[in-house]
Amino acid sequence: MDPSGVKQIEPSSILDRCFSRHAKDYAELSATPDQFKTFVEAVSQMQGTQPNYSAHDLAEITVPVAIVQSEQDEFIKREHAQHLARSIPNAKLVILNGVSHFAPLQRSEQFNAAMLAFIGKGPDMPSA
Repeated sequence: MDPSGVKQIEPSSILDRCFSRHAKDYAELSATPDQFKTFVEAVSQMQGTQPNYSAHDLAEITVPVAIVQSEQDEFIKREHAQHLARSIPNAKLVILNGVSHFAPLQRSEQFNAAMLAFIGKGPDMPSA
């Protein structure tokens, strides 16, 4: 909802592996395959400045929302995810255990099960 939810990023082997994978995927799939560094810089700037939603803004959301937080998320503070879940009416907080921010790559079956549960196409996921 605002940049205060972003953690100070600490270097790690998981980040190294995931960013290497992202760079490879970007080179293969992007219309600008040689501009991954520029893309990363733009995303970093965005994370530090946007968005800026107030609790009032969040309270006006009327669609179903799942706040999916990874147990070992390197980027987003847990209390930020909890605040979002409290501030958005009827939002559901789902914690993915044993994974980092890169859950779709690390444990795709666990991430996909959470998404399918959210859209009503799978068994219910436990809430946090």
